[in-house]
Amino acid sequence: MKQIIVFILSVVLVSNITVFGQENNIKTANDLYASGKFEDAAKMYEQLIQNEGISPEIYYNLGNAYYKLNETGLSILNYERALRLKPNYSDALNNLQFAQAKVVDNVVAIPPFFLVRWLDLLIKVMNSNQWFFVSVLVFILGLLAVMFFIYGSSHYVRKTSFYVAVILVSMAAVSLLFAGIRKADLTTHNNAIIMAGSVTIKSSPDKSGTDLFQLHEGTKVSIKSKLGDWSEIELGNGNIGWVKSSNIEEI
Repeated sequence: MKQIIVFILSVVLVSNITVFGQENNIKTANDLYASGKFEDAAKMYEQLIQNEGISPEIYYNLGNAYYKLNETGLSILNYERALRLKPNYSDALNNLQFAQAKVVDNVVAIPPFFLVRWLDLLIKVMNSNQWFFVSVLVFILGLLAVMFFIYGSSHYVRKTSFYVAVILVSMAAVSLLFAGIRKADLTTHNNAIIMAGSVTIKSSPDKSGTDLFQLHEGTKVSIKSKLGDWSEIELGNGNIGWVKSSNIEEI
């Protein structure tokens, strides 16, 4: 019994030390940023992400540091990563718009159908874990409604319980689908940022391909496919071409 108590206390102590160390490192990085040492702050934030895991707040701070260093591509990349983890992160969205104003390319994206846009906003209200929790909770309520349907004391109770059960089970299925979509948003990497100052987009995955157009640092693209060292990309306006994969960074 004594050994168990000692083990539990040691685990709690190590956890507290880890949390304290992380908070101390974040404070150090924030202090470097506040004192104008943006390059050192950026390195510190990068180390935090590499050693202690991703966080929308750290990506946001890293984006700010790169913005101060006039690294447009890196600042946009990290604001986008913060928004990928936390779509309603207003500070990251505002600063992303400031950074995008520095991008040379003026790509006018084709707006999606309004229902698609509304559905996307709805799905991003919660993360995958939250949608999964909602799905389980609503499914349990649906099972309770099924019980009322089976053991209801009157025809009205059974009829009402049946319709309620159908609605709740359907909502559980939709919530589970939303959880899967949000999970896929985090695990698939089909969006990227142009990191080179200026790149020529080719008609084929080869240097001898026809020059189609030029893109500049900070422009957001979608990755359609990859072939060797090349990536086929698509812009928001529908233009498609090939670029060396080393010139882009996946969000």
